[in-house]
Parts: sequence; C-alpha cells; structure tokens
Amino acid sequence: MKNRFTFLMAFCLMAFCSFAQVVDIVSGLFLPVGVALKGNDLYVSQFLGSKVSIIDISQPNPNVITLVSFIAAPTGLLVNGNDLYVNSQFNSTTYKVDLSQTTPTLEVFVQNIPSAEGLLIFGNDLYISYKGSEGGIKKVDINNPGTVEDVISGCEVGGMVIKNNVLYFTEYLEGTRVKKFNLGDANPIAETVLSGLSGPNGLTLNGNFLYISEVTGNKISRIDVTQQSPIPEVVVTGLAGPSWTVFDGLDMYFSQETSGKVSKLALNIPVFSVLGSVCSNTMPNNLGGASPTGGTYSGPGVTNNGDGETFTFNPAAAGGAGTYTIIYTAINGNTATAPLTVAEAPVVITNGDESIPVDFGTVPTFDGLPAGGTYSGPGVLPGNLFDPYLAGVGMHTITYTSTAANGCSGSASFILTVTPGANDACDGATSIDNLLGGALNVPQVSTEFNNTGYITADDPSTGYDCFADQGGPSLEHTVWYTFTGDGSTYRIRSVNCNNATPYNDDTQVAIYAGACNSPTPVACNDDENAPAQVYNFSVEVATQAGTAYRMLVDGYDGKEGRFCLEVTNLMPSAATEIGKTDIGVFPNPTTGVVQLTHVKADQVQVFDNMGRLVFTKAQPGTSIDISGVPAGMYFLKITEGEGVYSVRVVKE
Repeated sequence: MKNRFTFLMAFCLMAFCSFAQVVDIVSGLFLPVGVALKGNDLYVSQFLGSKVSIIDISQPNPNVITLVSFIAAPTGLLVNGNDLYVNSQFNSTTYKVDLSQTTPTLEVFVQNIPSAEGLLIFGNDLYISYKGSEGGIKKVDINNPGTVEDVISGCEVGGMVIKNNVLYFTEYLEGTRVKKFNLGDANPIAETVLSGLSGPNGLTLNGNFLYISEVTGNKISRIDVTQQSPIPEVVVTGLAGPSWTVFDGLDMYFSQETSGKVSKLALNIPVFSVLGSVCSNTMPNNLGGASPTGGTYSGPGVTNNGDGETFTFNPAAAGGAGTYTIIYTAINGNTATAPLTVAEAPVVITNGDESIPVDFGTVPTFDGLPAGGTYSGPGVLPGNLFDPYLAGVGMHTITYTSTAANGCSGSASFILTVTPGANDACDGATSIDNLLGGALNVPQVSTEFNNTGYITADDPSTGYDCFADQGGPSLEHTVWYTFTGDGSTYRIRSVNCNNATPYNDDTQVAIYAGACNSPTPVACNDDENAPAQVYNFSVEVATQAGTAYRMLVDGYDGKEGRFCLEVTNLMPSAATEIGKTDIGVFPNPTTGVVQLTHVKADQVQVFDNMGRLVFTKAQPGTSIDISGVPAGMYFLKITEGEGVYSVRVVKE
C-alpha cells in the first residue's frame, strides 16, 4: 500500500505526457490495478475502490459495473474457465468468484499470503506472487487449495508469465529487473533477463514477445525472449502508472493506476523474432513468434503452422542456399518482413557397410569426408576408433558427422557388423601358451576377452556339470582357449584386468584334454568363492607334458561381458622322478596305503592320468592312503622342503 500511495502523490506533481497512441476505455476508477479478460468482459480490480468491476469492451462507451465489492485492496486478477481469482493485498487472501452465477460472491480460496500481487495458472497449479521484505512466489493446487508450496522467495514479485516451462517475473514497482527460472529445477535460482527498468510490474506474453509495464517509468516496453541478450523496445510512453496488461487480438488493454483509467493500445505494426540463418539440411518448425498473434506467414519454402505464431521453413523448397524474405501479415493486414539466410550444409561420405570379427587384431580407424568429423555409435572411442569387443557381436549403426565453418553439420551412417571371433568354437581356440611356464606364484595376465554375442554351436554336451545355471548346467556364450601341458600345476582364473565395462564378473570354466571331436573332461569350476560372493571362476589343473588342453569360458546364466585370464604357476614341472633317487614307494600296485622311504613328505598331491588334482595331503610323513580313489593309474607329486619328486602309482 505504501508503494502505491507514494507513487500516486509523486505523479500528481509531474507534467502529463501525450497519449497519442492510446485510447482510453473508461476513466474515473479508484486506482485500477489488475485486469483480466473473458470474451468481451474485461475485469478490473480497483485498489482504492475495494471492488472488482466489469467493462464490456465491445461497447463504444462501456459502463463500469461492479461484480464484487468489499475486498480490501484488490490487486491481481485471473480468469480460469468460469472462475475468477482475486488477490486481496490487505487481507492476505486469494478469493475465487464463480462467474456463472447470477449474483457472484466471494469465496475464500487460500489465505496467509501477505501482500499478494500477481496470479498465474499453469496446469493445475495457481501461482501467486507477493511482495514485502520476504516476497516471492507460492503455488497451490487448484483442486487442493489446502497445500501451499514455496516456489521462490527473497524478492518482491509482481507480474508472472510462463513460456516453454520457464517462468518470467518482475521485481515489483521499486525494482529494475525481469528475471526467470526453470520450473523443472528442484531448487530454482532466478537469473536476470533484463535490468535497468523503471518499476516493472505487469507482464504479458504475446508470441515470443514479453510486454513489460514500467509503472514509475510510465511506459510499456517489450523484449524478444528468444534472444540471448534481449534489448528492450519502447512500445508506448507518456502513460500514467501502467500496471497490468492483457491481450485481445490486436489490442492490448491495461490499467493506469495514477490516472484511474483503463486504456487500449492497438498494435498496428506487427513484429516477429529475428530469424538469423538455418542450414540447408534442416526444416525448422518454430520460426516466427510474431506479435500480435493470429496472422499468417508467407515466403519461399514457408508452411504456416496455423497458430498465428510459428511456421515451418523448408530450405530445399525455398531454393537451397541463399537469403530469402519472410513476410508476416497480421489480421489487420499490416505486414512485417525479415531476412532468412540458408547456409549450405556439408555433404558427408563414409565407409560402406563393413564386417569384422570381434577378435579383430587391430582396432580400425574410420575415414570420412569432409575430413575432421567425428564418428559415433556403439563401440566408437575418442579419435574415431572402434572397439569391437566394446560394441559386441551384431549389427551396429555408425554415424559420421562433419561440421562446416558456417556451423552447419551433415551426417551419414553405415552398418558395421561384428561377427564372433574364431575362438567362438573349439577348433578356433585362442592359444594361451604364452601364459604358461612363468615363475612360481607369479600371475600372468592375458589381454582382454569378451564373450558378448558368442554362441554354442558344436560345443560338447558334458564336462560342465559343475555349472550352477538356474535351469541347470548350460552353455550360452562360450569362448574357447587352448594350451599345451608342460608338467606344471597351474591356477587359472578370470579377472578384471583394466576396469572393463561391462565386466563379466560371473564366469564358469570347463577344461578338456584331447581333440575337439573327442574331448575328455579334466576340470570344472563355477565360482572361486561363492559364500564370499566371488563369482569369477578359479580352477587348478596339473598338466601333463605334451598334452593338448581345451578350455571353454562361459557366463553364468547367459551373462556377457569383458574379462581377462590370469594363469599362475603353482608347481613347477621340474619334479624329479624317484627312479633317479633312493626314495622308494611300495607296494606298487597298491590297494590303498602307499609307504614312502628315504623321504619325510611335507605334502603329497594325487593326480589322475588326465592331470586332474584328486586330493592333497599335508604333512603325510612316510605314507599316503589312496584307498578312497577308483582303480587306475595316478601320479604322486611329493614335496619335501625344496625338493619335488614324482612317481606313477597303480591303484588296484
């Protein structure tokens, strides 16, 4: 109240200005503030008259009819269907009036919003601005007015509008700025759109243009909200405290607080957003944003979107690269023009469709024209490299994009098919002999492998009984490896060697001896330590010198991803045959207990004739009981201190 009274007294001492562009609709009002329009009915709040009035704008000399009265300092108005919302600044109340009633009455909608000013509806939310030292914006669900939420606080807010989920608002009366924030932000922070104004209050959005009533500046200005740094344009000046504004076709109606009038401004000369330039390979459909809305667009390549605000422009239909004149014709027949430049987009050429195996030794570099562009798609790495393991087996769309100096981009795509590698089958198994023969207990790690997209054609039907797939032991995406035994015992594990993504952390392994067409199961493992949730495989195998081994790796329950192999030499092949020593083993053949002479063993390992570790006995001393194993030939590996000895034993 203080702000409005102070300004009113000051204005009475000022010289009046010309109203050459303005037509007064009614006068003699008591400090008119808010305006709202429904059809031909213009609603006006009279701050000092404590009422809301109706003016029929279709009449040349309309009467002012009281709609509701006894409202303490009414300010902002808003029409939503048949409901009129009214803010009462002194009562800290927002009222609702049912306009369909013969005798409308005030109904309290929400209370306790001090110095309520502006109103705005968006979806089901009613936004209410308020001023004072703790001013800001609150919102309330129109279907549940009992819940009031803070939207933003700490600034005196007057008018509000929303465009493209962005809320614009003025700093009320004594402020100088228009600000905005995104409604989608959880904790919105307002940024300044425009400063240097003189008492901005009412806001109206028409097309892309924001109309700002500068109460103490006695003028109405506008800015194009599509511009990065908008420059205000004065629409009309010499007014008397213009406050709230509302559009009806070509005409803008607004209140003038200090002269007690409601006036009309006819926007005879239309404007529309600066078009700048577009690329020859694009079809923008949101150009324009003219004000006043409702007119039509024309020109080469133009299709009117029919909303009176925007149009679609087809550069090819216009004639390609060049500059064209776009015309906007308002509903009063007046026109505005603007140039639109079409910049040539580059013509892009790429490789044709290709096919490479997933185990392709060298990651390919793609070439495209014009040079200097970038590739994108599954498996594409910085530097226009392609990782088939990362992409996985299958068909992938790879796109090359080139951007010219004029800012226009062009792109072209081709299909790159990644096929399973040779090690998808037993007879194409990858050799890991380079990982064998290492120093004792020093892990040797392979390059990265990936079972993504691998299949199980011609895989064996046995040897993986330990696999714990949910539906029972099964094979889904197997990778094959081969190695030749050297007599040493090795631990083989799958590991994550370079933080692979996706990393296959749940692998299974089966090891066979012999040829692919007649493999003999040797070892099997599903998890290294399932109770500890360590699900990569870990298996130990005592190799026989010269024996060819085949190893398949699968993912649990069809799991795919990247992994490496780690091979650790647990027992070197340099075991001494006891025939070259005075160590004795008897009886041999045996039915169970084997006696050892001239040695006190620290450990004895028992292997079958396929090199599978059957069991280990620590500190056996001078005897080992093998009565629990089936009849057959076995190998004993005897460790005493630094000495390692081997002997063949037959169990009857």
